[in-house]
Parts: sequence; C-alpha cells; structure tokens
Amino acid sequence: MHRFFIHLYYFISKNRFISIAIALGILLICTFFASKINFEEDINQIIPKNEKSDLTAKVLTQLNFSDKIIVIIEKKSKDENFQLSETADTFLSKIDPLKKYIGSVQGKVNDNEISETFDFVNQNLPLFLNEKDYAEIERKLNKDSIAKQVENNYVSLVSPTSLVTKDFIKKDPLGITFLGIKKLNALNISKDFKLEDNYIVTKDGKNLLLFIDPKNKSNDTKNNEVFVNQLNEIKDEINKTFNGKTEISYFGSPVIAVANAQQIKKDIQNTVIISMTVLLILLMYYFRNFFTPLIVFLPTVFAVFISLMILYFIKDKISAISLSVGAILIGITIDYALHILTHYKHNNNIEELYKEITQPIILSSATTAVSFLCLVFVRSEALKDLGLFASITVFLSSFAALIIVPQLYHPKADKEKTNTNFIDKIGSYPYEKNKPLIIGCSLIIIACLFGFRHVGFNEDIGDLNYIPKDLKISEAKLEKLSDITSKSIYTISYGNSESEALTRNSQLSQFLEKEKQEGKILSYNSIGNVVLSEKDQQK
Repeated sequence: MHRFFIHLYYFISKNRFISIAIALGILLICTFFASKINFEEDINQIIPKNEKSDLTAKVLTQLNFSDKIIVIIEKKSKDENFQLSETADTFLSKIDPLKKYIGSVQGKVNDNEISETFDFVNQNLPLFLNEKDYAEIERKLNKDSIAKQVENNYVSLVSPTSLVTKDFIKKDPLGITFLGIKKLNALNISKDFKLEDNYIVTKDGKNLLLFIDPKNKSNDTKNNEVFVNQLNEIKDEINKTFNGKTEISYFGSPVIAVANAQQIKKDIQNTVIISMTVLLILLMYYFRNFFTPLIVFLPTVFAVFISLMILYFIKDKISAISLSVGAILIGITIDYALHILTHYKHNNNIEELYKEITQPIILSSATTAVSFLCLVFVRSEALKDLGLFASITVFLSSFAALIIVPQLYHPKADKEKTNTNFIDKIGSYPYEKNKPLIIGCSLIIIACLFGFRHVGFNEDIGDLNYIPKDLKISEAKLEKLSDITSKSIYTISYGNSESEALTRNSQLSQFLEKEKQEGKILSYNSIGNVVLSEKDQQK
C-alpha cells in the first residue's frame, strides 16, 4: 500500500500545477453537488422507527390536526368594556397578505356558517336522531306543545332577536332540528370556551383563541421559517400597538419545528467554529506558525466535501442532525494529519515515512469508519445519515492526509528540535512510571464499575425538542386555559375505504362512551355518533 503513495507523491511533486488544478477541480465539483443536497431539519428523524410507527406516520401524514398554530390573545386591560375581538380583527387583517402560507384560519364563526350548519342538520335530520328523540318529537306534536311553541315563536318574532331567529322559525316552526343540533355538542373541543363577538373565548373572557392551518406541513421548516418569521413580526407590531391592552403569543408544532431547525443550524455552526478556533490556537502555539495548522485542516475539508457529494448520489435528502457530528469529526480526522506531521519531523525520508505510517493510518481510519457505519443498521433515519457521513469522511480523510500533508509540509529539523513547550512535556512524560497516578486511576475505574448502574436516562421523548422560552410560556398559558395541550390521547380510525374507516370510528366511539360511563376517562370528543358509515345510515 505504501508504494502507491510513494509513486503518487513523486508524480504530484513533478506535476504541481496539474495536480493543483485537479485538486481545485475536484473541490469545485464536490462543492457543486454538495450544494444540491436537501437537508431535513425535522427533529423527529432521530426517533427510531418500526412497522407500527411507520403505519402511524403514514396515517398522520394524511392529517393536519397537529400542524395547526394556536394564536393566544390575552387580555391585559382592566377596562371591562375592551373587547378582545378588536385585537383579533386587527390580527386577521394583518395576516391577510400571508395567504400563500395559510390554508385557513379557524376561531371566528360567521353568521352564514351558523345558517349552513342549521340547514345541513335540517336536511339530514334522521341521521342525527335516536329513539329518545322520536319520543320527544311525538310529544312536540301534541296540541298543547304546538300551541306553546307557536306562542314562543310569536314572542321571538316581535322582539329584536327576530333578526336572527326568523329564518330558523320559517324553516322549522316546531324546533325539531335543534334535537339534531344538540348531537353536535359531542364535537366540542372543550367546555372551557364560549362564543363572544363570533370568536372562541375562554369562559372568563380573558383569552381569545385562533387556529391557523398552514399550507405546509410542520416538518417543512424551509418554507415555514419565512412564514413564522413574518408572523413574529406581526405579533411584535400588534403587541406594540395594543400595549397594556392585549398580548399575542403563538404555540404549535410548526413554530416549534422552526425553532428546532434554527437551533440545529446555530448549534452546528457554533460547535464547528469553537472547535476549529481552539484547535487552530493550539496548533499555532505548538508549531509556531500559521501555515502548518491550515495544512492540518486541509485533508478534512476535502474529505467532507467528497463525502457530501457521495451522499448526494446515495440519498436524495439527509438529516441536518447528521452534520452536528462535524465538531467531533474535525477532532478525529486532524489526528491523521498530526500523526504524519510528527513522524515527518523526526524522519525527513519520504519513503521511510510512508513505510512507517501508511498502514497504521489506514487501519486506524478503517476501524473508526466501521464503528460509525454500524449506525446504518439502527432504525433512526438521522443516525443512519450520521453513520454514513461520518464513516465516509473519516476514511477519506486518512487518504487525503497521506496525499496532501507530505506535499505541503517540509520540516526544518534544526529549528524544530530547539522548540519545546508544555504540549511536548505532557507528551514525553513517563506516565507508566508514576505509581501514585496508576493507583489513583485504578481506584477511579473500580469506583466507576460500582457507580455506572446508578446512572439514569431521560425517557421523556419530548425533551428532544428545543422549545424557546416564549413558546414555553405560551404552552403554560394553554395548559391553564384547557387540557388541549396535555393529558390528551389522539385516536385515529383508518381503513381501506371511507366506509370502513367510518365503521371503525363508530365502534371506537362506542368503546369510548363505555369507558367514560365506567369512569376510566374524563371526556372524549368524537364524530363517531354524528358522521356514520353508509351501512349505519341505512339502519
């Protein structure tokens, strides 16, 4: 193996300009393909998957209930006459230019929606009624009941409320439709809210909720980042306008996903910059010049870009979390270059150098690469990407170091022998002869054998998410308002057809009702008793 690198060394030495051009060409090609890679910034990619979770993920991708952004408008004014609807109206007008990001906004009930709901129930009334309702209808058809209902209708028509009630009275004088409308109460999210000025408001009237349904999925952080940033600008502007009266805050998986994506990118940049800065300072101190540390990093740069190009052809997209290992890879991969430099300082014969270091460096990189490559067999997509990226980078960096470092580094033996520093002293110290140190280390190892069993692991998968302080405050507000952010279990009925899914949902609804009657659950919300399959409708 060392003969190949010796011949390559002499070839590059004789053809420096051609070699530099080839190296720059390779770097440009790799940079081009690396820039084409699509990075996934979804923190959920790190969660292991199996057949059951894959099925769950498949069902969830067809739904969007978890992709909503909850807008909380909190009342700060002590003026009882101030209406939260004023702030809500301003907010809705401000987000109007963001329609390309928004599918719909829920939380405001228009008058025509109430009329449409009444007409729908009226036209499909038999589907909403049960035996008790038919007994109630029979009672309403008695002469006394009809007379009482007509009297109530007359009072309603001559009062100011007739502006709202007259259309309903014309369509259903006996009020039979309201028996069906009562069934829609099963769809109520919570009993902690009411309608005020056509908006969903908490019972104490201090909080108003709006629900934004984005067009993009929560894991599409690239597009959602622009949307969330603009929402934050609108929030800051309205909070400034209504300072002391109301305060707007957001919460939802798209907002958390964007915060995670931004934090991942920030962490990658910070860790790589910090590690490179510290290593550069140490290397410049050790080698007493600026050029040598750059030589040490050069093989790593080539290895990273070639690895990214290979990943581009292997996978169409990779998890950005896999790049978070960048700081660790820098520390591992520069070791090969440092190993060559230290040998080259003591042996200026290039052929002897390659005979001594080629096999150890390649074997060392191969064993490290195989260790990372084992991650390919786990069920986490992010860890698979990390394993591929790290293993390719480590292995290629050893080859790059063997090719690049001897070409660029030429030690001056006389000068370097006179330079000694604390790093040389630490490296040359005979640790194996220090008995107190050996005894101390042995005692620490023995103590660790007894203590490692007491190490605990965080089993809360929610801690994988990075949640900024303002979002934690918003989450706490929601938990105080209702239990819609906690203590809730979402159940989904699915099937090969709409009828099959509806049938299963009706069975699930019956099971939940039984559990509620037995006191095993506090409450549940389901369309199982309202939206029936075609077979159940015929019954």
